[in-house]
Amino acid sequence: MGKRVAALITNMDQPLGATVGNSLEILECIEIMRGEKNPLSADLTELSLQLSAWMFYLAGKTSSVATGLELANEMLTSGKALDKFRELCRLHGGGDISVVDKPSRLPHADHKQDLRSPADGYIAGMQCEHIGTASLVLGGGRQKKEDAVDHAVGLILHKKVGDPVKKGDALCTIHYNGGPGSENKLAQAVEILESSYTFQPTKPVAVPPLIQQVIGGE
Repeated sequence: MGKRVAALITNMDQPLGATVGNSLEILECIEIMRGEKNPLSADLTELSLQLSAWMFYLAGKTSSVATGLELANEMLTSGKALDKFRELCRLHGGGDISVVDKPSRLPHADHKQDLRSPADGYIAGMQCEHIGTASLVLGGGRQKKEDAVDHAVGLILHKKVGDPVKKGDALCTIHYNGGPGSENKLAQAVEILESSYTFQPTKPVAVPPLIQQVIGGE
């Protein structure tokens, strides 16, 4: 179609960032744009910067991906990215723009429960699709088109692939709401999450790179 295009093939063997769920993910993005540092958000920040760099380059805004990355970093650290996000929220209309500066106004769940490690060792793997399904079961997505989405529910991750754990450590915190069927939904989510983690006694030799291949871009 005459367009300059690039595809970044990225590692999806675990969730990006530290959160799963609508409001929780928005909160994490706002925290990143405000300059707050969470080690579990590092991969989300890195990929966002790389995608921005490629978009600057492909659009002709910069002469190279490297200079695009410099521009993306400058926009993040200077607060320009947060200002642009605020503007985008305003232009969409109908939303509460004040959440950009007061993210505590975002919907939040009434209840929390930790999922704890069953053993000592290291996290060897996380089934990303299953973790997403657990959030959906809690109400964070639709199983059929008529379903309402609960924007408050989801997960906050405390450990990711390669991290050491002790038996009883919190792997993640489940955010859920009460109501009819809520205990059954929670039990289903816990069962799915328990099967989503794999462990090994020794530290993994290497965690696969976040960006595995770039296709196109010429």
